[in-house]
Amino acid sequence: MAVSRFESRHRAFLAEAQLRYPWQFRIAGVRHDPTEVNVGPGWHDLLRRLFAEVESALGPREREGFRWRRLRAVQGALELRREGGGDLIMPAVVRARDAAAETCEVCGEPGVRRHVRGWFAVECDRHYVRRLLQHHPGGDGAAATWWATPRPELDGRTPGRVYERAPDDPRLLEAALQAVLPAPPVINGAHRQRLQRLWPVLREQFGERLRALRLAEFDGAPGPSGTVLAVVAGATAERDLPAGVTRMARAGFSDLRLRLLSPESVEHPATAADPWSAMLAVHASVPIPRHQPSA
Repeated sequence: MAVSRFESRHRAFLAEAQLRYPWQFRIAGVRHDPTEVNVGPGWHDLLRRLFAEVESALGPREREGFRWRRLRAVQGALELRREGGGDLIMPAVVRARDAAAETCEVCGEPGVRRHVRGWFAVECDRHYVRRLLQHHPGGDGAAATWWATPRPELDGRTPGRVYERAPDDPRLLEAALQAVLPAPPVINGAHRQRLQRLWPVLREQFGERLRALRLAEFDGAPGPSGTVLAVVAGATAERDLPAGVTRMARAGFSDLRLRLLSPESVEHPATAADPWSAMLAVHASVPIPRHQPSA
């Protein structure tokens, strides 16, 4: 069976780590319980630094009973599970997690945590565009055709040519996003009435900052799921999101995801912190009517 280049690099990295730091991957007398390691090659170097720092932090006595149980990428975050080590290695663990948050999982260049259809990863612009095209609704053939077709928004050049010369061109990212966006959802009267009740729920959280609500990625099937795009005036912060999600769940909307957008991100979606959601708001969503309180 052929082994992919990605898999070959992963195996080589793991073999190197286990040979250099064997005590970090096993406990004497314990067999058949291997460490789970599942990260992209872009994070190999930061894990190498982590292993070396743990080696320096733990003396012979502290190493007894220590080992890594899990090192993996989970929705754009580095999950590190271990036995032993205590507070002695916490600074190294924090540094590794912080480094992963801004390092492309694929190539190791500076990256940003972004999502496509709810799946997060930390990527540079080059590899974010590549991941977008994996979701082309027409499949690999349609993605390849799009890649090789001159486009007016790219000054008549093909996306592939722009990608090679300027992968961080916002026009390329915007074109790729538009190529893979789902169709705007279709909602019936019952859905619309239910969704109207989101307005007072989120108004409690955001007050007059709440400017608009839109719905995207909604399938309309029994037990439907979808994404609510809340446009909120002023800067949006990750700390604002959990409270809004909690309010929605308590009000019976746990089937819906919540994304926060600023008016500026909707105006310039390709350069937004969350370009997928911003493009959904502009091109692939429907407005949720404002709730009208009964007389």
